[in-house]
Amino acid sequence: MRRTTSHARTRPDRGSRRATVLLALVLGALAIGLFVRAGEGMPMSAIDEHVHLDTHVRVHDGEYPHRGSLMTMDLVREWACGVGHEAGAAMAPCDHPDLGPVSLPSGVHTTGYIHYPTYFVVGEAYRAVEESVADPDSWVDTYRRYAALVTVAGLLACLAAAWALGLRGAGLVAGTLLPSASAGILLYGTIANPQAAAVLAGALIGWAGIRWMRTGRGFWWLAAATVLASAVAVTHTLPAGAFMLAIIVALLLQRAGWSVAGDWRPRWWQLGVLTLVVVAPVLAYGRWISSRATISNAELYSFVALDSWRTVASGALEELFSIHSPWYVTGSLGIGEDGLLVQRFLRASVNGLPLWVTIAVFAVLAVASVRVVKRVAATRAEEPRVLQPMQLLTACTLAGVLVYPVLLRTSNALNVGFDFPVVARYSIGFAPLLAWLVLVAVQDRPLLTRGLAVLATATCLGLGLATW
Repeated sequence: MRRTTSHARTRPDRGSRRATVLLALVLGALAIGLFVRAGEGMPMSAIDEHVHLDTHVRVHDGEYPHRGSLMTMDLVREWACGVGHEAGAAMAPCDHPDLGPVSLPSGVHTTGYIHYPTYFVVGEAYRAVEESVADPDSWVDTYRRYAALVTVAGLLACLAAAWALGLRGAGLVAGTLLPSASAGILLYGTIANPQAAAVLAGALIGWAGIRWMRTGRGFWWLAAATVLASAVAVTHTLPAGAFMLAIIVALLLQRAGWSVAGDWRPRWWQLGVLTLVVVAPVLAYGRWISSRATISNAELYSFVALDSWRTVASGALEELFSIHSPWYVTGSLGIGEDGLLVQRFLRASVNGLPLWVTIAVFAVLAVASVRVVKRVAATRAEEPRVLQPMQLLTACTLAGVLVYPVLLRTSNALNVGFDFPVVARYSIGFAPLLAWLVLVAVQDRPLLTRGLAVLATATCLGLGLATW
């Protein structure tokens, strides 16, 4: 009996050690790869990087863009004379006397004013530190290295959260790497974009929220994480919507005679706090934007002007039937075909594996959510009606991912007056929560957990080596 107990204790220990070594290798490869790629002076990304670099320049000079601001000459010169832009060259040569904002194919006005200053102000602190210890060749690459640092912080937050949530071995590997297992996510660690903070913000919200629903303690940590996310970007707060929806459903079911298992006790005032944290900055910042504007929304967004409400309605329906997965593919990380055979094999997998991550994650969530709905619907009045918080959160998170694009597209039409498809990158903040809920759902199925760990490891290692 004593020998069996010792063997049972040794096997998890070995698994934990292997997981630790593997995570150290993959995280090291990713961190080095992101910082190397961020410092290569590559052309500006078509994912609005010129807008964010323009904002970085303004904050460095002690100002902030307004609606109607022209692109700065620093940005214009980088486009025409410096790193350039992957979408094409400026319409005037570098030394042309008429070179200016009008020379940019993207238009003369910046849309950077819509973003909160937080990410850019912290970026200035990073620039000050980097310039105090080194002599950077390019201010563009300085802000890209800042994005790489924020991305690595998100990976480390996922590691800490996965450990705190009780994941070990293959579960710890998957819980750490799965939230970032896509070129579309890690791309933001190589360009100037506040989206680099999406995984970090999502990890803090998911970690605090799951702990609150499991133990009944720590609601104010969830509120604090949501405050941090709302200070960076509106889309970073989307995971908080899953917990808000869970509160609503739980309270309504309690009125129908259901009870909640465990120590979680949702309250209406908690829903009010989270709603205030998410909505108040949007309203206040919107008024500040309007007070400083020099042109109208209609003028700035004329290229995506609202056609008709029929178009909005059909677009919203299209959003409803589309899976806005965080794990999407992009070719913008400069993945080449040189190097060793192992490197080439890993790089070749980069564009395919995120699709399998999406299939695995959403399939597990869909099955788990259907079971929750069927159980609630089939429970009779005379039977015990007990609600499991984590099962409820799983269903509400999946519903949130499916519904938020409809609400966002409709909101853009109502508040800004333009109609444009919702892009998958807005879902990146959901990635940690989605990954952890899946790992909790399959915790009694080690084969599935190992499969997710293999998918996440192969993708992240491939991306890390591809950017070296």
